[in-house]
Amino acid sequence: LEYSKLFSKHSEEIAEVIASPHRDDLFIGGTLEADARSLVLYRGSLEPLVIPISWFKLPGNPRLSSKDFEVTDFGQTVRIGTIEAAADAILYDFDPEARRRAKQRSRANDTSFCGGLRRLRLQRGLRRDEFDGISAKEIGRLERGEVTNPRAETLGKLAHALGVRPAEIATY
Repeated sequence: LEYSKLFSKHSEEIAEVIASPHRDDLFIGGTLEADARSLVLYRGSLEPLVIPISWFKLPGNPRLSSKDFEVTDFGQTVRIGTIEAAADAILYDFDPEARRRAKQRSRANDTSFCGGLRRLRLQRGLRRDEFDGISAKEIGRLERGEVTNPRAETLGKLAHALGVRPAEIATY
């Protein structure tokens, strides 16, 4: 009975991960290759990803078996021995495409002035060099948050080019 409850729980989690629009960034399971000192993780898209066990920085030189490995939290956490790692951290280090997606999500969730400016510029289909009186380099500095208090004149030029009031830029 214990085993069937555990299997049912994991089956529900696996089904949810596979159905997720972010299944490429979640894991459903894997195989611990102790002799090869690697871990083969399977994403919700069923794509494998090979990770060296040394990445987990396990204390000492432990002998590992399959019971020392687990994917939990609906594919968001990988455990080897006593060490847990977030799927995002693993993917950030080993998958350039996942790293790109993570950066896109981060920019999309940025509620600062610089995030609003970048989203609004892209929404309007403008390149950085299409702002009269503001260089592309300055637009880049504004979008990266390197300029924290833009001058009123700069805000006016931005707003004019974007077709909004200066105070609205950060709301996008």
